[in-house]
Amino acid sequence: MNAPARARRRLWPVLLAWLALLSLETLCQISLKFTGDAIGAFDLSRASVLAALSTPWLWVAIGCYLGAFLAWMTILDKSALSAAFPTSALVFVSVMIASAAVFGEPVHWEKALGSAIIVAGILLLGGERAEHQAVHASVQTQTPPE
Repeated sequence: MNAPARARRRLWPVLLAWLALLSLETLCQISLKFTGDAIGAFDLSRASVLAALSTPWLWVAIGCYLGAFLAWMTILDKSALSAAFPTSALVFVSVMIASAAVFGEPVHWEKALGSAIIVAGILLLGGERAEHQAVHASVQTQTPPE
């Protein structure tokens, strides 16, 4: 297998993990909004907690958090934290888009501009990837002391 094919093969798990993270985090936030709409004002009373626990959307959100955790662990295994964490800000953009689609929330120019700035910032941070791959490869090839 040639080098570009090997690189693509190593890239797929990370890309799938990012897709899973963005999807699960977005669905989680939408589910929490549905939960809040279903139960109304929340306080720490027994009645509010039981009302929230009886809402299926809360359980969807909890499941999404668990799935997002697994995706995040996959991402962190293959990426530098200093690059991965800022990239996770894409969730802000995906939640905004989903909120507009599901709840009809408006997307004014300020939100669109802010989203563009987030994406531009992430693209500017992308240069660290090659450096991290070299460091990650050297760490994996080191033998443990005996």
